[in-house]
Amino acid sequence: MKPLLISGFGSFLSVDRRKLIVYNTFTKEKFEFYPHQIEYDTIIIDGHSGAVSFDAMRWIAKHDIALTLLNWNGNVLSTLQPKEPVSGKLKIAQYKSYLNKERRINLASEIIKAKINKSYEILEKLSVYYKDLKINDVKASFDKEASQTKLESINYIMMYEGRVADLYWKNMAKIFNYLAPEFNFKSRKGKSYSWNMNASDEINAMLNYGYAILETLVRKYVNAIGLDQDIGFLHELANSRASLIYDLQELYRWVIDLSVIQVLEDKKLKKSDFIVTENYNIRLRESAAKMLINKIKVNFNSTSVYKGKNRALEFTLLDNIRKLADHVSDRSNVLEFYIPEVKIDRNDDIAVRDKILSITPAERKKLKINKSTLWYRQKAIKNRKRIKLYKQ
Repeated sequence: MKPLLISGFGSFLSVDRRKLIVYNTFTKEKFEFYPHQIEYDTIIIDGHSGAVSFDAMRWIAKHDIALTLLNWNGNVLSTLQPKEPVSGKLKIAQYKSYLNKERRINLASEIIKAKINKSYEILEKLSVYYKDLKINDVKASFDKEASQTKLESINYIMMYEGRVADLYWKNMAKIFNYLAPEFNFKSRKGKSYSWNMNASDEINAMLNYGYAILETLVRKYVNAIGLDQDIGFLHELANSRASLIYDLQELYRWVIDLSVIQVLEDKKLKKSDFIVTENYNIRLRESAAKMLINKIKVNFNSTSVYKGKNRALEFTLLDNIRKLADHVSDRSNVLEFYIPEVKIDRNDDIAVRDKILSITPAERKKLKINKSTLWYRQKAIKNRKRIKLYKQ
């Protein structure tokens, strides 16, 4: 995953002598990309003043780059995708699977089971670093919901997902408010919207923005495989809703949640990195957007052994969409989404942090730890920062 973010006012995309030119009339920043040498696979436009020439659109399409426009609150406004394959038979098979009640329920169940498994897994991983996360209580709550639910209709599946989501966000809120109490995160639910698309706090603004980046990635691969993005199995059909995109996002939403936590852990984010609109909604400035996109990129580019080879997490997204296509077209009898284990690159767990805080002057001398080194480590822990420990 290699997205190029174009943000701010006065950005122009054009082509000059074969090169794609990205130029900002206010900052005077200029980027040039030669044909077949551009490293980015997605261009995300977050600006509200500027232009993209026809030549630039053609250049981007010829290089199989997805072009995404975000609106003021970070949601996907429109996308320009590379040409999709001719896949009429696949789409017909997809429609038949949707219309087959039993098959649709099975497909929706697999999506939700995969999502809930990853939701629990990330909470379990995070509980090693955050005391307020009582993983035994979390497991008991998740198990209770699973034992009381029969996945025998779409409504039951959605109600099950909703109850587990409430549990999930109550626990994630503990982390958000520990790391950034000044952002006053309450819930994903707002009073004016069932899900907070017009964010009233900075955490929700980052989550919304991150999910838009995830949506861009999912759209690219659904388009590449040739499935119909409007026909999902979990989410109902609706105007202006790409149901299959929303379905497949569920498998990887945890990546965005983890990325937001990692941005907060860096302690570089400030109130000034956000804009408050006249309706008191929050949106990201370019500085915050770049921090978040970088974390998302790192996480999707992280590798694990998958099918006998080291593969980026992004590859597993593409492969899971292929699995879905194979299943609905009867090339595979079994559908089982596989997502590698959640990776958190930290070695300062709760026990280690508590040990560092408890070191006395006498112990420090005995352990031959530099006085200033210990002082800075203890200060960082007290300021709720992540620390990096090195082996001697």
